Amino acid sequence: MKTNPTVPEDKWATVNGLQIHYLDWGGDRTKKPLFLLHGLGGHAHGFDNFAPHWAETHHIVAIDERGCGDSDWSREGYSTQSYATDVGEFAIRTGLFPFDYYGHSQGSRIGIAVGAYYGHLVDHLVLGDYGPMPDTSAAGRQTAEQRMRQMGAAQRPKGFFSPEQAFEWHRQQDEVAPDEEIWLTVKHTYRRNWDGILVPKTDPEVLWLNGRTALKEGPFLWDCMGKISCKTLVLRGEKTGTLDRPQAEKMAATVPNRKGVFREVPGVGHGLQNEDMETTVRIVREFFAT
Repeated sequence: MKTNPTVPEDKWATVNGLQIHYLDWGGDRTKKPLFLLHGLGGHAHGFDNFAPHWAETHHIVAIDERGCGDSDWSREGYSTQSYATDVGEFAIRTGLFPFDYYGHSQGSRIGIAVGAYYGHLVDHLVLGDYGPMPDTSAAGRQTAEQRMRQMGAAQRPKGFFSPEQAFEWHRQQDEVAPDEEIWLTVKHTYRRNWDGILVPKTDPEVLWLNGRTALKEGPFLWDCMGKISCKTLVLRGEKTGTLDRPQAEKMAATVPNRKGVFREVPGVGHGLQNEDMETTVRIVREFFAT
């Protein structure tokens, strides 16, 4: 399918006392909105390649979650409940509902709570490769151990003196990514602080969601799965080490009134659309058509 090359428009909405930044991709504004929610510490521009695929069927909106991208940092914290409340209040304030929802990674955890407490505003909910609890399989433990090793071996500097220095650091972490992709990462991941140093846009407090906070939220999110009132797709990468298949199947089965379905993207890991755009778009498109 042809995609619309339109450059997104930067917009802001005041939600729960915070200025929430979002990218309005336009598309068919007479059609249903599609909300795109990114992973932990990410930003709305992470969907720059994904969003145009929906221009003929949706009005596309990619949201910078609180504490991320160009949205405000929060003194009240970053619980999944607060993120979900932001999404619901954003929809009400902008009038962009009912909407379809695609959440990847942390965006999936947020989507679980959105479906439970704002399901009346949602038509189709896609939970992309993240569940209430960490993957406890051998593959999941290996993924967690690998992340810990990477964090210890290549801890990101607190800041960079120039975009070129940031580029070189990211190049060392990924030797195969195209230069253009790394430059876009630098552009959308950092801001200049009061001393002119490039520092991450993400509030460091967000990173607590990597550990004990995420574990504490597990029971709450399982409770939410049983309260989701909209059609829900649990979408897993076949080779992921983030969401084990038994948990994914249980998630879909827990959604009331048989509104939950489970699908896998063959041959990919946690990245889903970033690893196989065509297949991910096809599966989600089929679900949206139900």
